[in-house]
Amino acid sequence: MWRRFLEWRGVIAIAVLASVSLWLGVEGRLGFYIHPRYNLFTMVMASIAIVLLMIAVATRRDRHHGHEHTQSQGRRRSRERRLARGETMSLGFIACVVATVLVLPPATLSSATADNRSSNAVDALGSPEGLDGEGGLEIYETLTVRDWASLLSQNQNPSYYRSKPVNTVGVVTASEDSPDVFLLTRFVVTCCAVDAQPVSIPVYMPDWQGEVQLDSWVRIEGGFQPAPSGVTNSPVVIVPLSITDEEVPNEPYLF
Repeated sequence: MWRRFLEWRGVIAIAVLASVSLWLGVEGRLGFYIHPRYNLFTMVMASIAIVLLMIAVATRRDRHHGHEHTQSQGRRRSRERRLARGETMSLGFIACVVATVLVLPPATLSSATADNRSSNAVDALGSPEGLDGEGGLEIYETLTVRDWASLLSQNQNPSYYRSKPVNTVGVVTASEDSPDVFLLTRFVVTCCAVDAQPVSIPVYMPDWQGEVQLDSWVRIEGGFQPAPSGVTNSPVVIVPLSITDEEVPNEPYLF
């Protein structure tokens, strides 16, 4: 039994990965790990993998049954030694995948990831669309964290942001500038979560730790004001009028 399991460890690993991919797709959680444009491709390839594995199992079992009695004792022992060499690595990999799926629910990137990656990189910001001056102030309520971060990188004049409303969603991350400031953060993904880059905007709220939790998703409504002296490197900060809890979006990343 154990020997047979070792023989099939590669097939088992592929089956687990394909099954997990299909499960995440059905649950609508593939977007936690890859760009949505790859969802259909991933699910199709996972389905093909399952079908091919079923064919491989059937054909290999028949072939193994036909040759099992003709193999010499020496060849059998040699094969067992080869299988044993990869035992630890293979079983460890399979165990990690299974444990991750069963124990840890699908989750988005956290503040720990944001702390370890450069925020507001130029290639992650892009340019906000629709700000041609003809849409009125209400157009600003549709801007994402990425859009606001892009505007702040282009224009740091506090007067530009006067009376412009903010109504956007993001995850709470800590600021290194001041304990009175937290960052509203989103991740920008090009291909998958591995290349995700954080974009953030500063929110001024003394004692925010008692009002919102780190890594929680919130919607902030408010506006910009000049930053208090010595509080943050940004010339302006968001001063919230209301903060409400939000569910994790089906597509938590920006693209």
